[in-house]
Amino acid sequence: MRNCLATKLLSIAMMLLTPAAMLMAETGNTVLYASGNVTLNGKEVSRSASVATGDRIETAGYAATTMSQTGSKVTVNPYSAVKVETAGVNVVKGTAAISTNDGMPAQAAQITVTPKDKTATYEIARLNDNVVITSHTGALMITEAGATTELNAGGSSSRPADPTPAAVPAPAPQAAPQFAGSGLTTKQAWGIAAVVGGAAAACGFLCGMAAASLPPHFSNSTSATHQGRSISRVAQIARVVAAPAVAGVANSVAASSNASAVKSAQHRNIRAGR
Repeated sequence: MRNCLATKLLSIAMMLLTPAAMLMAETGNTVLYASGNVTLNGKEVSRSASVATGDRIETAGYAATTMSQTGSKVTVNPYSAVKVETAGVNVVKGTAAISTNDGMPAQAAQITVTPKDKTATYEIARLNDNVVITSHTGALMITEAGATTELNAGGSSSRPADPTPAAVPAPAPQAAPQFAGSGLTTKQAWGIAAVVGGAAAACGFLCGMAAASLPPHFSNSTSATHQGRSISRVAQIARVVAAPAVAGVANSVAASSNASAVKSAQHRNIRAGR
């Protein structure tokens, strides 16, 4: 009777263990066991799945466990994520607990943790830009920036995690300054002003010469009329040429006045405690 019961129990145990053993034998990789909301490379895992190098395991409110052929076990805590490396795991966020008999290492940010002897149980967490290493059994060797220190069994160590460098955007090319409301640059506006001024001076000089060359019988009123017409033509040309620059200057002054008014209002609001 006892032999029959023992045979039944052994059969049940073999039925439970055989699928996982066959899966590990077929794939030669680590096996992931999950219950609840656990994803492997973004896809939800129902019960178990084969894990290969480069895979990402992420948990929500549940934990997941990986088992390797060598007997090492990694438990990924809730709300954590790890990436499977060729040797060991890389903790992307949260906490992972490692139990190993073959010296399985783990990494977080720029820090690598390796058991001093092959057998150890420890945790490595990446939380709030810090890496926290805790040894439960067995001493650990912690490597950072080419330097290695030892953490005794039962000890804990917290170190800052190097942030991922962000790409610095290239500065945008600065356009040449323009007068608001016109397509003229400052250099072009000054050029137009110089041309208008030169034309006015030249016209005045020529008009003076023309008045001086009039015959004596022409009256002063005739000379004045001739000069007035010439000056009127110069004024018309100046208005046409300088109109964009004048409009631009006026708009620029108005925009500057509006900006100053806005800043003044902001300062008054700040002083009033708004």
